[in-house]
Amino acid sequence: MQLDAPKEALPFGKPNKPVDFIGFIKRYGLFVLVIGAFLFTVTVPVVLLISKPNYEVHAVLRIDPIIPSVITKSEDLSIINYYQDYANTQARQIMNFEVLETTVKKLTAEQRASVFAPNLPPTTCADIAANIIKVNPVPGTHLVDISVSGPKKKGLASLVNNLMQVYLDKMRTGNEMQDNERLVYLRNKKEALTNDIATIEEKLNLLTQDISTADFAENNNMAGKKLGELQQVAVNAFADRISAENQFREAEKNSRQLKTLSLDPMVEEIVMGDQSLDFTSSWTYQQQQQLRSTTDGLTTSNPDRIYVEERMKAMRDYEKKLQNEVRNSAKTIVYGKRDYEQKKELIQTRNKAEKAKSNEDELLKELDNTKKESVRISLGLHLGEALKSTLQHKRELLNQIDTRMHELELEGKAPLHVAIESLAREPDNPAGSNTKKLMMVFAGLSFGGVTVLFFVFDFLDNRIRRKEDIKAALGYPPAKELLKSAEEKRFSHILEVAPDDPEAQKIRSLAVKFVHENQINSSKIILFSGVERQNGATSLARNCAQALSTLTPKVLLIEAASNTPPLSAIERLGREPEGFQELLSGSASPEQLIVKGGNGSPDMLYHGTENARIVLQQRIPEIVSRLREAYDFICIDAPPVLESNLTENLALHAEIVTLIALGDSTMYRDLRAAAEVFVRLEVPAIMPILNWGGPAKSSQIDRLLEKPPEFLDRISAEKLEALLLNLPLGRRLFDLVNGALEAIKTAARSNKSGSSGK
Repeated sequence: MQLDAPKEALPFGKPNKPVDFIGFIKRYGLFVLVIGAFLFTVTVPVVLLISKPNYEVHAVLRIDPIIPSVITKSEDLSIINYYQDYANTQARQIMNFEVLETTVKKLTAEQRASVFAPNLPPTTCADIAANIIKVNPVPGTHLVDISVSGPKKKGLASLVNNLMQVYLDKMRTGNEMQDNERLVYLRNKKEALTNDIATIEEKLNLLTQDISTADFAENNNMAGKKLGELQQVAVNAFADRISAENQFREAEKNSRQLKTLSLDPMVEEIVMGDQSLDFTSSWTYQQQQQLRSTTDGLTTSNPDRIYVEERMKAMRDYEKKLQNEVRNSAKTIVYGKRDYEQKKELIQTRNKAEKAKSNEDELLKELDNTKKESVRISLGLHLGEALKSTLQHKRELLNQIDTRMHELELEGKAPLHVAIESLAREPDNPAGSNTKKLMMVFAGLSFGGVTVLFFVFDFLDNRIRRKEDIKAALGYPPAKELLKSAEEKRFSHILEVAPDDPEAQKIRSLAVKFVHENQINSSKIILFSGVERQNGATSLARNCAQALSTLTPKVLLIEAASNTPPLSAIERLGREPEGFQELLSGSASPEQLIVKGGNGSPDMLYHGTENARIVLQQRIPEIVSRLREAYDFICIDAPPVLESNLTENLALHAEIVTLIALGDSTMYRDLRAAAEVFVRLEVPAIMPILNWGGPAKSSQIDRLLEKPPEFLDRISAEKLEALLLNLPLGRRLFDLVNGALEAIKTAARSNKSGSSGK
């Protein structure tokens, strides 16, 4: 029982009824067996009439796992590791359509006419041959059995023998064609290799002329050796240039620093060492001494003294002048000499540095050219080495191709793994007949056709046949499954007349569940509705109300449905009292209409005497609310929900809806539709009940099985005997057919007697 209110329209269950294979076997298994046996028995004379003798011939192929090898060793001629796969492959390839068509074309006109129908094209004959020829490896041997069967013995052996010969020819031709394709490929490859070798040799000749060597080793790179020597010389030239530049910079630095030094001491030394100046100074000194001696005793103003003193001054001035001239001359000489030496040294060091730079530039230029030449020759050597290696590889490959071509020419003549072990011979006696196969075919058609027919009817039958169908439709099983009582008892009063009946116990158990729901969720109003009419909702509502009366003191049963017979008739009242209809119309109050039940019995609100076409439902909320306060439980017997909107209106006020499905009558789709109505109305709880006690609606096939067709009754034993005794095995056929007819009639009678309930 589902207690949570779903918010969506039937979000549970399956939209379509599931297939019940076990139920199908229980319902129709006996009929399938009996009717299938009857149909098969009827077709036995046809089988005997159309059966023909069957001739069969056999031929054997041998598959050798190892064949004698030729002088080549390029391929492994053993198939031991995959012998079974090889044998199965050959067995499949023998039945190739091209092989069969070639075999048919190889037959003579007489042979073809004896095996196949006349005037058939070879392609059609090949298709037929594929069905009559069987190729099977013989387990535990190296043999493959080829057999063919047919109604005529002529032509069968020729067909099999030609098939083996055609297949062996195809294998041999295939091997030769495969070798020819290989040889063509190898010849083309050889020609291409020859052209490549000639091209490579031409390239090697040109390369040898270019780099002047045919030995493509790096030791033969003369430019590389020259490059090494030039690199050493360039390093020395670089060292010389650096040294010369450093000397030049040192000379410049010395010149700048020496120019700051004074050469006056050296000038004075020259002046002091000048002899003319020394002689003049000595002579001047002597003359001055002599002149000074002449002035002795003369006054300062004496003209002679003045003359002598002026003469002495003139001599001193001359001496100083001569000394300055010598000094200037010495200064010019000393400074000029120093400048000369410095400029000379600068010129020499500059020239030396420039020479070293020029030498280095020339060496670097030559080194660069030599390096390029060395790289060019090295690339040529590498290219030559690669060409030489490629040439050697292609020559080796050419030798291998020549060897392989020779091997293929020999392998083309090698023996095959498959050989003819024994040829087929024309049979002397038939191997049997096709009666057994025809029996199997007709038995399959008889039983299979009946099975399919019944299964289609059962698949299209949408009725609820088991509680699993309700579980599939609603997502949960029914709360109770009520069976029809074996004894003739009034189900509406089963609690009173048969309290120990299992169905009465189920109803009391259902009442206990209602009380439990009331204690947990305060559920008081229980709506009883079915998917269709005459589903037992009224009796179930009356019994549940009676059972609830034994558990709670105040229980009311409302008859909202216009039942046939009404609840008053079930209770055996003299006339229909006023009730629910009058309450809706407002002509009376509930206290005036409710019939008190007394201790242990529920109060009754019958349907009433008014039969208005349009039921007024405005007072339903007020009535339900008022009655809810007065009673512990209210059981409402409502019309089927799919037929009356009154049920939908009442469901808006119900806490539990008991949805009753009638076994073998209620449709699966109708059950889901009814549940969907309550789900959309957001009913708090839906409790499905499966009732097997109502009047079931039999399908056409059920009525047919309950009452066998009349033509079966008209078939008498005398007619069957007159019809079948003239055929081969007529007595046995008569016994089989007559027994099958009696079994069908017996099964139909037993099904009719057992279909009244479960």
